[in-house]
Amino acid sequence: MSYSAPRRSKRRLKHIEVSTSGSGELKVEHGERVENERGADGEQSTIKKEEDRESDYKRIKIETGIAAMRYARAEDEDLESSDAKQPKDWYKIYNEVALMREHFESPVDTMGCESIPNTIRPGLSEMRPQVYRFQLLVSLILSSQTKDEVTYNAMLNLNRHLMDRGFEDGLTLEAVLTLSETEVDGLISKVGFHRKKAAYILKSAAILKETAGSDVPQTVDEITRLPGVGPKMAYLLIQRGWNINDGIGVDVHVHRLAQMWRWVPKSDNPERTRLALQAWLPRKFWPEINPLLVGFGQVVCVPRAGNCDICTLATKRLCPSANRSLANTPLTPDRIAKLDKGRGSIKNLVLLNNLLKEKELF
Repeated sequence: MSYSAPRRSKRRLKHIEVSTSGSGELKVEHGERVENERGADGEQSTIKKEEDRESDYKRIKIETGIAAMRYARAEDEDLESSDAKQPKDWYKIYNEVALMREHFESPVDTMGCESIPNTIRPGLSEMRPQVYRFQLLVSLILSSQTKDEVTYNAMLNLNRHLMDRGFEDGLTLEAVLTLSETEVDGLISKVGFHRKKAAYILKSAAILKETAGSDVPQTVDEITRLPGVGPKMAYLLIQRGWNINDGIGVDVHVHRLAQMWRWVPKSDNPERTRLALQAWLPRKFWPEINPLLVGFGQVVCVPRAGNCDICTLATKRLCPSANRSLANTPLTPDRIAKLDKGRGSIKNLVLLNNLLKEKELF
């Protein structure tokens, strides 16, 4: 899906296509075109034109072969879609982050709680939805104060151990109840607070077996009665497990970034951030804002050391908290090597920013 920020008028586009060949070489093509406002059928009409100097809207598009997620863009109809006052230019930040997220993979994309069951067993959510929901619950319990990579390995250990014991579906409610708390603890020993979480998993499984027909409930109230499960986990669980869009899952990254961009008031309470976001953010974005911002926070805007030199929000002066000095500093081989040691590939973001700066496409 290409970048499409909200627009209402005709404007000239400087168009740069960057593609990756089979050999891994990058191909860059330059051109100009005029993009008209949406027609009656909702489609965008594009007319090539050699000269049109009245408006100088510029953009860059990169096509890559990575399996990064695709996120919806905020369009005109989303700009005044709630009773609460929306933050000024929120959609420009949202759309820019969505564009960047298409050009790198982060741990959350394959090892985040909602992804783990399908990463371990592709298609599980479609083939065995009840098993998927239970595995999602367990991964959420494990994820608290634990990196996605560690949560993933713990889930892998549980699945492999139970499959070795003859359970075809690996980690299921019935299977985990055959384990002792000590056994569970040994399999998840790398996660934070593993002893408590081992107890939470077994207690939750027992409660679900006794009160919910061995399935995960469909309401936040019921889910948050389970030990070790808070509102963030519950909203993510019903979104992915039951396709019920009742709220936003606010983790440390969403909480931090929403405040940094001044989308919500300053607060130490993620629940206040959730309520403030839900007051104005169009509901269709509620399910995806979590993985969108989590991935961005894992790779680009990392805590305590934002990588403003590879962030197009800084390059385009959209971020109120950007480190202008770092954003304007050329990327050196040593700096790129250091960035490459992070939690995701930044190759395409480096290319994106270099082209923006060289061609002044902002």
